[in-house]
Amino acid sequence: MLVTNENQFGELYIICRKLKDIYCDENDHLIKSNHVKNFKLTIVNIDKHVKTLSENVLRYDGKTKIEANGYRSIVKVTELLISRCVKNGQQIVSKVSKIKQVKEYLKSWNSALNAIKDLLKMGVEIMELGKNGMLYPDKPDCQNEKVADLSKRLLNLDVTPFYGDLTGFHLIGDCSQMARILNIAMASYSDLYGGTMIKKFQNLKKLHYGYYYATNNDDLANKIVKASRSMQVDFAQSFYNMGEFPMVKRLKLLPKVSTSYLMNLVFQPLETPHTNINMMFKVPLPSSHIDKNFVQARLISNYRTQQMLGACRCMHGFVCNCEYALAQDTIMFHVHGGGFVSQTSESHLDYLHQWATKLNIPILSIDYSLAPEAPFPRALEEILYSYVWMLNNFKLLGTTGKKIILTGDSAGGNLVASLTLKTITNCIRIPDSLVLSYSALLIQFYPSPSRLLTLIDPLLMASFMIKCLNAYKDPNYLKSLPRSLEDELEMAASTEDNIFLSPLMAGSNLLKRFPRTLIIETDMDACLDENVKFSSNLIDAGVDVKMELLKGLPHGFLAFGPFSKDCEQGVLHVTQVLSDFIKNI
Repeated sequence: MLVTNENQFGELYIICRKLKDIYCDENDHLIKSNHVKNFKLTIVNIDKHVKTLSENVLRYDGKTKIEANGYRSIVKVTELLISRCVKNGQQIVSKVSKIKQVKEYLKSWNSALNAIKDLLKMGVEIMELGKNGMLYPDKPDCQNEKVADLSKRLLNLDVTPFYGDLTGFHLIGDCSQMARILNIAMASYSDLYGGTMIKKFQNLKKLHYGYYYATNNDDLANKIVKASRSMQVDFAQSFYNMGEFPMVKRLKLLPKVSTSYLMNLVFQPLETPHTNINMMFKVPLPSSHIDKNFVQARLISNYRTQQMLGACRCMHGFVCNCEYALAQDTIMFHVHGGGFVSQTSESHLDYLHQWATKLNIPILSIDYSLAPEAPFPRALEEILYSYVWMLNNFKLLGTTGKKIILTGDSAGGNLVASLTLKTITNCIRIPDSLVLSYSALLIQFYPSPSRLLTLIDPLLMASFMIKCLNAYKDPNYLKSLPRSLEDELEMAASTEDNIFLSPLMAGSNLLKRFPRTLIIETDMDACLDENVKFSSNLIDAGVDVKMELLKGLPHGFLAFGPFSKDCEQGVLHVTQVLSDFIKNI
């Protein structure tokens, strides 16, 4: 049983009693007694749901011996919210407050607590839906009647209380402030997105260039929720790419590296030896969905060998006097995140430059084609092609290639896990290790306890998640636009049998051949449960797996280092974990 802070609920009950004693009378002259009664009833229901989840939460931890699952996360979120409610309430009852303040307290907190109550109730229903100790069934089906009903209610839940004054309340340190800034930016950007230039300028001026949302929490919350639900996937595609906007790029101070070389890998016949027979594997040229004959890649390194691609960035003058280094034995093959629909390696340069300098290894990062213009399997085709190209060009990348690390975050984690499956099924060289960071391993909008965190997440919102997942897996997505959220649910296809789309579905016959795996997660990540289950599946198959759990950081924290000291500390911690991990490959 998870030990929860029952004192917090006790304090809330005391606050309710004091509110009734001080501000309510028989005639309801000051505060209507029903308002306090309903407030207390909501707290009673939250308390009940928290106890139900806490009594069962231990059964859902994975086999990495790390205490982590979505049920723990939503209980923790509730405790943080209750703690904040208690603090505000104590300020109200500790002195004679104005009636207006008391009414505002009851109104705002009743909305927030009702929302968290509904979230917890869905958590209890998800627990009842599955088998004991299973975060996901063996074959998830998002079109199952009960699952579809849960998903519909999840998408329609009123979450505006979590996108105003409470934005990012569940995140640590300055992450909550960063979340608020991101939401103000999202609200402002939604007013500028689409339409004529005159209309954009009028909206910008009307809203005082974003200052309006910074000072009006209710309007900010309403705008965020409305935009996330009504905007099409191209809005998420554009907003998630803001880190590559020139104005934002100027705010970043990237660690210096010797090489950051962008190149185009033009598709041409490539082959690599099979590992089981004396024959060559001819990699299929990427050909699905779009007419494009290359994929962009970036080589990042803090040293240079004589044969390495690119030019030195030492900035010592017109002539480079740097000495050539010996090729390192290890290379990292990196695939970026962005919901399958957005970003390039440029959004991830801050931590990639840090890894290149502190780990002293070259990194090859792939800028794969994005959905919905290039849905599955296009990105995976390009990733497999790039991997085989790397196997044939170690000298140009400054490595002997004795050790290969595959790594990816979010959507990128999905792609490198799928790439590992491709190396196994095609009997070509399997990477020596795999590093997955908050990876999206199930491409269905299937509710799990951690996915309920999309109801409070400042960026990975439920409505954005279903659009991104569908945009990646549905080859007809573009033709079916515009789509409402109801359309997204109705058109969602079950994909339990395609392991290259959802690596979580891979069987033990394939998983047993996976290399040593490191999984980076946070307890506030919507993708936590699929990573916990995947780690358990790998362990059951006999794979050496380690999970590193960071507390209170958001999904995507690796890319947020330039904007948050706490995220930067997270990057530094992960870098040290990677350093130790690499030594034991």
